[in-house]
Amino acid sequence: MAAAQDEETAPHGPSEAREEWLLAQPRLTLASISPDCVPAGLTEVRLHLDWGNDFGWDQDKPGEAPRDRRFLVDGEHRTLALQVRRGVRPGLDLSARLPLEWRGGGVLDGPIDWFHRVTGFPGNSRGSFLSDELRVTGRDDRGRLIRWSGEGTGIGRLELQARRAAFGTAGASGPRASVVGSVGLPTGTGPFAVSGLGFGAQLVAALPVARSWALYGGAGATFETERRIEGVEYERARVHGFLSIEWRPAQRWGLLAETSAASRLVTNLARYPALEWYLRLNARLNLASGWSFEGGFAEGLSNQQATTDFGIQAGLVRRLGVRR
Repeated sequence: MAAAQDEETAPHGPSEAREEWLLAQPRLTLASISPDCVPAGLTEVRLHLDWGNDFGWDQDKPGEAPRDRRFLVDGEHRTLALQVRRGVRPGLDLSARLPLEWRGGGVLDGPIDWFHRVTGFPGNSRGSFLSDELRVTGRDDRGRLIRWSGEGTGIGRLELQARRAAFGTAGASGPRASVVGSVGLPTGTGPFAVSGLGFGAQLVAALPVARSWALYGGAGATFETERRIEGVEYERARVHGFLSIEWRPAQRWGLLAETSAASRLVTNLARYPALEWYLRLNARLNLASGWSFEGGFAEGLSNQQATTDFGIQAGLVRRLGVRR
């Protein structure tokens, strides 16, 4: 197949990153996604890496000797996901995404603690806790102990997705919108095995605001059939939303700033925050050969105790085929 090289069919908009916070890994989360469908006849292959450090706690004092520890989430995640998306007809594409996931103590605690000391940015008292350990523990509202286990690697949930244009076409000068439906299947292995199904639906839109600027946004919800995993009780239904702005200073360059948020994740950990809110900054380079490279980082904006402290994302995208 010939590579799709024209700028009109190159990827634009959000980089489709998902939430990988340790407690969110077993759940279906909605990606920040463009409304622009892959053109009919083209196949998009996306390889995406998310490496993040997760650290949050609620106890009467920092450190390893509290009198009252409500919860502690401490560890790292690394997710390498392969996604294949196919434009089956104008205004409709279908995709399948399968992640290879890892969680453990990691190696980033020291560098992040050093960064906080040097810059003076809030460090969440990280230096008072053990370094490079995986610990997910706490007490529920009745005082019963909850403790996760399962450091290691496994296949995550297979996610199937359909995106249908509601109005507008990719590359058009006016607004566009699409509806997106997702389902997460119980294909996980090892520490990532779950038995339930996840369903998601969202409305996403794009609005050009100047020759080289565009706004993207979306809102939707997820529903899970499984509520309890390793003693942690989750909300069955959650609301998700995002807003992203893209600036293309040159024909093949794009810079993106994005904020995304989701409603309550966990229900039975005492004093667990109700909102998860992120900032992501990314860059994209669309090469003439048909390859695209994406890279950036994520930072928790609010409720630092329930979001990834710092995460790095990188992706390779290739569009192949002959546009119909």
